[in-house]
Amino acid sequence: MTNAKLKIENAVIKYEDTIVINDLSLQVHGGEMVFITGANGSGKSTLMRGIAGLLPLSAGRLERSQKMSYVPQIEEADRDFPACVREIVLTGTQRKKKFFYTRRDYELADKVMKELFIDELANHEIKNLSGGQLRRVFLARALCGEPDLLLLDEPCAGLDVESHRILFRILENELANGCAVIMVTHDDSDIEGIRDSRVIKISDGRIKI
Repeated sequence: MTNAKLKIENAVIKYEDTIVINDLSLQVHGGEMVFITGANGSGKSTLMRGIAGLLPLSAGRLERSQKMSYVPQIEEADRDFPACVREIVLTGTQRKKKFFYTRRDYELADKVMKELFIDELANHEIKNLSGGQLRRVFLARALCGEPDLLLLDEPCAGLDVESHRILFRILENELANGCAVIMVTHDDSDIEGIRDSRVIKISDGRIKI
């Protein structure tokens, strides 16, 4: 894929007999920021789940970096899961099957939590967090995978101004380090937060030209 971190060709994704993504092609390179917009039900989240490997393609071809991290919409999180913030963040280091965390894993988790200003929450249970705090926890988990393809589905929904600023500072750093970032958003102000970004609008499962 050369410098391409994602390459989709003529992808079709169905829910039972309903086509949600229809003959869609997309290529994203390292260091590139791509915003995906569109009306509710247009197929944005379905596309992200397909890229993440959570939904199979019914047709077409998908190639992507193996170092991929995906942050779904916060509504998909199980707040009742009995875990603290550090435990959730650490799971992002588990790219390969292993039976224990290394010292480097703990150091990486602590570093990322500090960058996202959630280090003071490390021992708090996730059920007690605000929506903005929980979004930062799952972003920290994703960053612990040291991805070169980062998928974010509506990460700014409900964020306060400070959390929004922190998120975009982190994204700028990731882009500068060669990571490709794809973000679903419905807010034009998000798009203005990253210079030289590309905006793709999805309509009826296709990219609208």
